[in-house]
Amino acid sequence: MKYILQIDIDKNKKSFVEEFFKSISFIKNVRIIDSNEITNPDILKSIEDYEKAISKPTPFNLAELKAMIDV
Repeated sequence: MKYILQIDIDKNKKSFVEEFFKSISFIKNVRIIDSNEITNPDILKSIEDYEKAISKPTPFNLAELKAMIDV
């Protein structure tokens, strides 16, 4: 089972928090995620498919985008 826990900490406490979670016996892995890192597997798969030319982007203009947002 996998849980993702988001905790906002000060940069000077980063190493303390990492060591704290690593010291808990049932926690197997601790990983710091950058604020601009994409972690959603669906989005990552979509990007990978686009890069491999498996999927094509859907073209539409800004007026269509605005209409979608304003609904």
